[in-house]
Amino acid sequence: MTSAEEIHFRQIPWCADLLRDPEWKSCSTSSRKAKGSTEDSFFAETLKSDRTIRKLLSMYREACEDLDPPIREVRTLMDLGNGVNGHPDLCHGGFVATMLDEVCGVLLTINLEREQNLKRGQFAHTSLNLFTAYININYKKPVPTPSVVLCTAKIDKRVRNKLYVLGTVEDGNGTIYATSEALFVEPRSKI
Repeated sequence: MTSAEEIHFRQIPWCADLLRDPEWKSCSTSSRKAKGSTEDSFFAETLKSDRTIRKLLSMYREACEDLDPPIREVRTLMDLGNGVNGHPDLCHGGFVATMLDEVCGVLLTINLEREQNLKRGQFAHTSLNLFTAYININYKKPVPTPSVVLCTAKIDKRVRNKLYVLGTVEDGNGTIYATSEALFVEPRSKI
C-alpha cells in the first residue's frame, strides 16, 4: 500500500525517479510516529507541521547479510516549510545539523527494527543501542525554504562499539548543501 508521503513525493519528478529505483525500498520513519512516551516527540510532533517538515519519507538499500549492520545506507526525503528558517528563505544552520543527525538515526533505527523483527520471540540483544558522540558538519551552501531536500546517511566503518556514518543534505539537481561525519557509540552502561 502506498503511503500519503510516497504519493506526495512521487509528484516531484526527481523524487519520483529516486522512488522508482528498484535497489531502494520505501519505509515508514519511526521517529515521525508519536509514542506513548516522549520518545521522538521532536520529529513526531514539534517538527511535523505545515511550517516545518511537511512530509518525510525514508528509503533503504537491500541488506548485506554478511555485514554488521546489514543495512548500510538510507535516503530520507524532507519537504521543508519556512518554520525552520534562520534567515529569510534559508534554513537555520542548527536545523541542517538536526536533519543530518536524524537521517543517521533513521539508518540506525531501520537496522534495529530489522534485527528485532528477525529475533521476535527470542531474546533480542542488539549492538545498535547507539548514541551520537559527535557530528561534524561542513556547510557548503544555504538550504532554501520552502524546498524538498534529500538527506543521506551511509555507514563508513564500524570499530567495536563505535559506528562512523557519513551524511549529506542535497537537492535533486546535484547541489550539496551540507555534509557530515558522525560517530555513534554504544554506552558501557544503560542510559
